[in-house]
Amino acid sequence: MKENRAVQAQSGVYYSLFTRSFADSDGDGIGDINGIISKLDYLESLGVSGVWLLPVFPSHSYHGYDVDDYYDINPQYGTIGDFERLCSECQKRGIAVILDMPLNHSSVHNKWFIDSTDPKNPRRAWYRWTDGKDPKINLKASVWNHRVWNELGGSYYSGLYFHGMPDFNHDNPEVRDEFKKILAYWISKGASGFRFDAANHLYDSVKLPSDITDGQDRAVRFWKEMTDFVFSKKPDAFMVGEVWDTAGVRADYARGLPSAFHFDLGTKIIAAVKSGSASNNALAKGLAGDYEAAAAKNPAFIDAPFLANHDQNRFALQFKNDADSIKLAASIYLFLPGVPFVYYGEELGMNGAKPDEQIRTPFIWSAGGKSGGGDLAQTKWIESKYNAKTIPADAQSSDKNSILNFYRKAISFRTQNAAAFFGKFSPYDAENPAVAAWKIERADGSALYCLFNLSDAEQKAALPQGAGAGAAGLKLLFSGKKGCKAQKDGLAVPARSCAIFSEKI
Repeated sequence: MKENRAVQAQSGVYYSLFTRSFADSDGDGIGDINGIISKLDYLESLGVSGVWLLPVFPSHSYHGYDVDDYYDINPQYGTIGDFERLCSECQKRGIAVILDMPLNHSSVHNKWFIDSTDPKNPRRAWYRWTDGKDPKINLKASVWNHRVWNELGGSYYSGLYFHGMPDFNHDNPEVRDEFKKILAYWISKGASGFRFDAANHLYDSVKLPSDITDGQDRAVRFWKEMTDFVFSKKPDAFMVGEVWDTAGVRADYARGLPSAFHFDLGTKIIAAVKSGSASNNALAKGLAGDYEAAAAKNPAFIDAPFLANHDQNRFALQFKNDADSIKLAASIYLFLPGVPFVYYGEELGMNGAKPDEQIRTPFIWSAGGKSGGGDLAQTKWIESKYNAKTIPADAQSSDKNSILNFYRKAISFRTQNAAAFFGKFSPYDAENPAVAAWKIERADGSALYCLFNLSDAEQKAALPQGAGAGAAGLKLLFSGKKGCKAQKDGLAVPARSCAIFSEKI
């Protein structure tokens, strides 16, 4: 372990970790916080600079997105003291810890909601209730195949996600003050920031009176208030929002959120890798437009690219577990501007598909772990239907050509050069339809050229033009395979691989 590395929460690469599935410390088959602590050597070897913990609060569900108590830890996962120790141990290794924070809704078991069921209780106004007589509210409104409004005690409350997740009333100053207390509390316990769940759904029209038409603007203002508060407590905090919407909507939320996940990017990367064609460098050109739109709203905005998350089918399955395709897709998003997120098990090529439980199955530490033996930290809360042939972490660790060791190599390069990936992004014309490429101009006057050969044969990319150009002026910094080199007639990139060159400008 490298002692006392500085934590840089707003850069590097984050690891999205589902505590229940990661590592078990007490033999009950359920992952826990002490299990994570026992595997910090693994996370450090992966090279990540941060960990995003999916919800760890007390909850009646396995996933935890319906929170019973925002000031405690799920007893299956441990205690507040365990969380503080995790943050302390991560701090020594230069790893930030951010918490998943669902502020759109609580659970129906939360004391605040139980209080609100009494029309005379002051907390009634903490949630969205109606007596059913307001003509501006559509009690028959539906979303995602269920009714939004739920009858209870002769009144109705909104539950956008389902009846067990009642929606907060974000216009209530008391609610906002309570949220700030929650955020300050977890910062005091060692958290370096937060991932804000359902960030673009706080003011969905289906749960608002019809005369409220500025829901998105209200949501942006809400997040600006929350993030400004967090920065006042911890200036170097990292906060990222789940804005699962179009690029235009995501860009607008940049007015209130310092970072947001780049939804739809993973789908585009997977499609490009499958096609074997760069399609006139469409991926880079589209990204340039996305970055420009977000920067127009917030010049300091940090993009958060990813391939798939806990709500999406695991991407390795879509490549039929072809290692070259998995590594190529990973390299594309890991070498983009911002702060990339790796979903746990992605680095093993783990498989999974809907329902959600099968996307969140136990991390595979060893071959014996699949059947309950092997690594004692192996979790066993659910069996995977998809990972019978997935190579475990211990076996991949000893294989220099494994998916895991490629991730280690790529993530380490990325974190060691984190500042370089906050430079000016622009598409780079490789003059080859099989090569996707971009250029990142750095503050120190140098530039990175990131090249991705999507085809099944070696390809040449055009040499940069201008001062300092030419093969002699280029240095290979990273390659997915042997054979990457700068030649007089172009930059050689092996089949289904990547290369990063540097040039002084």
